[in-house]
Amino acid sequence: MQILPILRVGEGHDVHRTVAGRPLILGNVVVDCDFGLDGHSDADVLLHAVIDALLGATGRGDIGEWFPNTAAEWKDANSGDLLTHVWKSLVADGWQIQNLDCTISAEKPRLGPWKPLIRDRVAGLLGVSAEQVNIKAKSGEAVGPVGRGDAITADAVVLLLGKPKT
Repeated sequence: MQILPILRVGEGHDVHRTVAGRPLILGNVVVDCDFGLDGHSDADVLLHAVIDALLGATGRGDIGEWFPNTAAEWKDANSGDLLTHVWKSLVADGWQIQNLDCTISAEKPRLGPWKPLIRDRVAGLLGVSAEQVNIKAKSGEAVGPVGRGDAITADAVVLLLGKPKT
């Protein structure tokens, strides 16, 4: 009998309000902008979605369970550090990323010029090739909270490969 590898898909979604006086951080990259995102940590909406996708694929809950926004230790935390912590735990259990596909929805700033840098940074945090990561940017088309510039959202879908348990 042939033992096949384990494939798991996870999806993550996050949203944060825009606020003045904070840097805009997306994918662990500081994006030149006159506003940032409101949150307990650095409010990196993209990495929060990636973390939830990874946790979802492996059945390990969600970002709020791992890093509660009521815990002082996570106040102003770097989301790159949070992602690294989660990913190291999954790698230790034999998980590998096949591909990660992400979408950031923001009316402004226009993210086209930032996508390659964000892609490279996310790939670096996960220790994978940039070819395994895709970053898309969408506008809100002047509709809803994203279209009004009140919020930025991010979605992530990941395909993981795990070793079969024998």
